[in-house]
Amino acid sequence: MTWRWGLIALVLVTSPLRLIGQSMTVRAVGEALHVRVPGLTFIEGPVSDRLQDGRAVRIDFELSVLDKSQGSTVARAQHSFNLSFDLWEQRFAVTRIGQAPRSLSHLTRRAAEDWCLDNVTVPLTAMGRFARDTAFWVRIEYRVQNRAAGSAEESTFTLQTLIDVLSRRREDQEQGKSMEAGPFRLN
Repeated sequence: MTWRWGLIALVLVTSPLRLIGQSMTVRAVGEALHVRVPGLTFIEGPVSDRLQDGRAVRIDFELSVLDKSQGSTVARAQHSFNLSFDLWEQRFAVTRIGQAPRSLSHLTRRAAEDWCLDNVTVPLTAMGRFARDTAFWVRIEYRVQNRAAGSAEESTFTLQTLIDVLSRRREDQEQGKSMEAGPFRLN
């Protein structure tokens, strides 16, 4: 009898930890799977520094639906965004790159991050049986792209361009993060 109480106490103690650890949520809106990740921030550190220096930053997202933890990819979608910062108003602007470009401005840091994530979706039709009754896992990852070599502003060789290139701190080729969570089920 006492081992049952011990088992119940163990379940009650560990259950809240599991709920706290899984900070990603998914939902079906219309014909698309949306992901919400409250703890995922990407406008920080070097990205924030570049934006406050007046440079735009491109961020590429990839949302993958997996059949199990670290499993095979069932569906995948890629979305890219350009971020900029208005020094005068201290607000961010975001432009979605792709077939249906869309822009939004006058956003706080958190609102800009949330808007990007709200626009990273996977069509439910691409998920097959996982959109109906089968459990699945989700991986969201992003990569911060460095300034494209040979861009219009760098194509002209000037003394200022040389100084900028030589004085720039060495940045990683790509910065990014990845987060995986599950299992989820859409009903």
